[in-house]
Amino acid sequence: MEQFEGGLTPAECWSLLSGETVGRVALSIRALPAILPVRYAIDGRSVRIHLESPGLSPVSVQDAVVAFAVDEIDNRTGAGWTVQVQGRVRMVPGPPPLDGTGSGDVGPMGTLEPGTVTGHRFTLHPSAVIF
Repeated sequence: MEQFEGGLTPAECWSLLSGETVGRVALSIRALPAILPVRYAIDGRSVRIHLESPGLSPVSVQDAVVAFAVDEIDNRTGAGWTVQVQGRVRMVPGPPPLDGTGSGDVGPMGTLEPGTVTGHRFTLHPSAVIF
């Protein structure tokens, strides 16, 4: 069952996730931690992840427990938000080719079924710039 934590409501978390198309997935690949950018779409209360990112294979995510994050931060003010989803990934078939030639193939896709969703708004300290 999905649990929500943090300063954002469930509706706010899903609304923010729905407004973006690129996130990061964190998982273990060959016993090492990896954080990789991915394109995604919201499908109800799950996250459909396109697995075309280099280093990310269907084998590495099938039935894996992963963390997924999307955020936005204003560089000038430091104000932003972050939403994180933790759960298990299941492989799903992609959409069929549009013309039968494979040109509509978007590659392998996985569905992240949320276990926990956490969302926060924040402001980074303006003097926390590291040179």
